[in-house]
Amino acid sequence: MTTTSVIQSGIGAPGMRPPGIASAPPRPRPAALRRPGGRPMSYAQLPGRVRLSRAPHYPTRRQRRRRVAALIALAVLVTLTAWGMGAVRSSGVAEVPTATTVVQVQSGENLSELAARVAPGVPASAVVQRIVSLNGLSGPAVRTGQSLVVPTR
Repeated sequence: MTTTSVIQSGIGAPGMRPPGIASAPPRPRPAALRRPGGRPMSYAQLPGRVRLSRAPHYPTRRQRRRRVAALIALAVLVTLTAWGMGAVRSSGVAEVPTATTVVQVQSGENLSELAARVAPGVPASAVVQRIVSLNGLSGPAVRTGQSLVVPTR
């Protein structure tokens, strides 16, 4: 059988039967299993077939306590995580000094070395940014002997 004959005959298509094969009539269902038209099924008519729980499905006291304890533990964990992240972020990061002074660039010195010289213990990148903004520099290039306003302690 070729693909086109399968498609034309309808074999494999849901709900379709090949020509010449009649569909079987639906099996009759017992009256107790038939759904009455227009209203929902009543399971009370089927005492031995369908068993439904009539117990209340409320959480027990123990389950409620566990849920509350889990929520409190989660809240504490989130709070400690946020606090720890803030502590890690602020630890070891010294503020760029606000006081300024004028210094001259020494021979062979670049802005990073100058920043380390004038503000030891402070991240050089933060000090370099501050020097660039204080002096209106367009980039990190400096000349030997150039006077710069720098943050200092």
